[in-house]
Amino acid sequence: MHRDNVLNVLQQSEEKRTRFLRAWKHGVDFLGPRFFGPGAPETARAKEELQPLKDMINASFAEESEGEEQFMAAMVSFFDPAWGEELASRIECHKSLCGLTFDLDHECTEIVCELLINYEGWQ
Repeated sequence: MHRDNVLNVLQQSEEKRTRFLRAWKHGVDFLGPRFFGPGAPETARAKEELQPLKDMINASFAEESEGEEQFMAAMVSFFDPAWGEELASRIECHKSLCGLTFDLDHECTEIVCELLINYEGWQ
């Protein structure tokens, strides 16, 4: 690969991480920082500082609105697809990307789209 192409790929990768983190923080703020940690959205410099907190999410999941449940399941699936699928099985929707996002408001749909475009895996 030509040196300029390698530098371009590295630059694009860094931009994708930055954009993913920005969208992830937006989603964390929307759902509530209490569901993510160990860091805080204001200070987190990497997505690993805002991992979904399994015990907190599982304990509160059924108390959320239908849209929040769908959005939370979608967000969790970026971190752990199997856990996201398990959460999706607990709610009334089609168990697919379209099913999880069909009824979301515009803001949440934009967050999911930005996460999808910039996702490079969790770890």
